[in-house]
Amino acid sequence: MKLSLFYLPTYMPELNGSVVQFYKDILEEIEFADQSGLDAVWFAEHHFFGYGGAIPSVPVLAAAAAQRTRRIRIGSGVALIVLNDPLRVAEEFAMLDNLSGGRLDFGIGRAFQRVEYDAFGVAMDESRARFNEALEIILKSWSDEPVTFAGKFRSLTGVNVIPKPAQRPHPPIYVACILTPESFEFTGTRGYNLMYVPYVATPEDSIVRVRSYREWLTGAGHDPASRDVMMCLHAFCGESAEQARDYPRPFLRNYFELASEANRVDATGTNYQGYGGLGKIFTHIRDNYDFMYPNQVIFGNPDQCLERIAQCEAMGATHVSLINNFGGMPHAEIMRSLERFVKHVLPHLRREPQGAAGGR
Repeated sequence: MKLSLFYLPTYMPELNGSVVQFYKDILEEIEFADQSGLDAVWFAEHHFFGYGGAIPSVPVLAAAAAQRTRRIRIGSGVALIVLNDPLRVAEEFAMLDNLSGGRLDFGIGRAFQRVEYDAFGVAMDESRARFNEALEIILKSWSDEPVTFAGKFRSLTGVNVIPKPAQRPHPPIYVACILTPESFEFTGTRGYNLMYVPYVATPEDSIVRVRSYREWLTGAGHDPASRDVMMCLHAFCGESAEQARDYPRPFLRNYFELASEANRVDATGTNYQGYGGLGKIFTHIRDNYDFMYPNQVIFGNPDQCLERIAQCEAMGATHVSLINNFGGMPHAEIMRSLERFVKHVLPHLRREPQGAAGGR
């Protein structure tokens, strides 16, 4: 079981302080994770809201993290390739792979917030077609041949992207899949690694979705044992069961308050069935702590955290990523939680040597 940090943070100036301090805190947390043996750190791209909007550019913050670390993998969780120029994505993430010494994990997704689509002038109904085309361009750009491509949205003739990634033929690819069955099919059929958020479903639904992904892998001739299934959950390792239950409560409420605000306009179109009313769902989670605690978060003393991670493993996870910075929680408390994870939880997850799971 791999353990990493996942940054889809909520920036709240009244609690987090200045943006300058916010980034310093994140980078300190990542340096500690690197020194302590965690496997990876992931950055999610979002825009315009306190929910994730403080990381509008993954490569910028990830490059800063790369220069402060030595061994930890550095991932995009995810890059919204539908909303960005694919050639620029190819260039910037290839730079990041080289700057990090070949430590990039390339996580991608379609985006699900209508406000972001509208602001960038992209139709949500085109999301899947744009995603497929953008990924094809990016992978061609990372090959050794100039790109000639005729698509629905872009046409290219003999374009040579420089630099190429340090990892050949390209960094490991992860795809965010949440609700849409076609996304699990695409990810499995292509042999990519899976990035999944289990709190959007019941544990039973999560088991079915992960099983479906693995069936698509097998059917396409890929080895499921060599692919990573990463689950992302809010996490706080407390001094006691009572502290771990009660202390994160207001910060989790803050998180879903901002998530609700960012999704006040519904996703629409055939590509987003099941996403209607997401803002209301986040509001419901905000007002009902027992929806998340204890079964949809990793809040607890070290033994409880280990139990929850074991439950994720039973659902099919090979990798748990901790959303540890959320809702304006003080940096000092985040660090204390991480220290407890490293001291009391991480050693129990090292049942096998770190290796090449996830295509590494």
